[in-house]
Amino acid sequence: MENRNNNTGMLIGLILMTVLAAVFGYLYYQERAITNKQETDLEARVSELAASEIKLDSISKQLDARILEVQGLGGDIAELQKMKESLESDRIALRKGNVTMGKKIKEYEDFLTKKDEEIATLREENQQLLSQNETLVQTNTELQTSKQAVTDSLAGVVTKNTELESKVTMAAALRARNVKVYAISSKGKVREGEEVKAKRVDKVRVDFILEKNPLTLTDNKTVYLRIIDPSGATISDAATGSGEFDYNGQKQGYTISQDIVYGNNNQDVSILYDRATPFSKGKYVIQLYSEGFSIGEGSFSVK
Repeated sequence: MENRNNNTGMLIGLILMTVLAAVFGYLYYQERAITNKQETDLEARVSELAASEIKLDSISKQLDARILEVQGLGGDIAELQKMKESLESDRIALRKGNVTMGKKIKEYEDFLTKKDEEIATLREENQQLLSQNETLVQTNTELQTSKQAVTDSLAGVVTKNTELESKVTMAAALRARNVKVYAISSKGKVREGEEVKAKRVDKVRVDFILEKNPLTLTDNKTVYLRIIDPSGATISDAATGSGEFDYNGQKQGYTISQDIVYGNNNQDVSILYDRATPFSKGKYVIQLYSEGFSIGEGSFSVK
């Protein structure tokens, strides 16, 4: 009887141990399964965060590139800068593990796509403006070249006209031919020639022929007579009609002048100068001028 009771107790103990082993085995298995799942979830989360960080970094660099390009094209970068600030905030939050970036990354990618379309349009507009500017520059250059050509042409015409006018004016100038100088004493004795041997000369008469010139106008002319003494000075006396006239843009003194009516017919002209004081010894030069030109000259000497 006692042996039977012992066997029954051992059997019950064995059953309890088996049950406990099963329970502990089940609990261990469950705990192990939970740990493996947590590890898998953690690895997936880390991978997701790493992938999101890589994508955000790439988008950040693309935003920087777009900002520089739009600046270069002269566009507005305010929206791009605002999106860049938002992205940097999201990157900070991502590193703290506080957010999921799938939806945000999609928004950033859509924004970049939209901006690329706007930038393409801006590029095209800038290219059109550049082409228009190049056309305007070329047109302006052509206009400047044409303007300069016209200016040069007009300058050439003006120069030629000036030269022609000068030539015509010179061609139309009076010419005194056969200039003869006569020294007259107080007694009325007249001597002609380069060497006048006279003790006293009171008057000088200059005779010449005004040549016929079809280019010269037939009107009143003034002939200026200069008598230059041996020292090189022009004999001048206001009392006897001396004064000044224009020659080559300068004032020149003259001894006496005479108005004549030019007939354009090889007319004879005579000019008499009566000096209040006698001429001293030496050589005297006679010069004739009219209308700004030298028209003839001669000389005489007093011994």
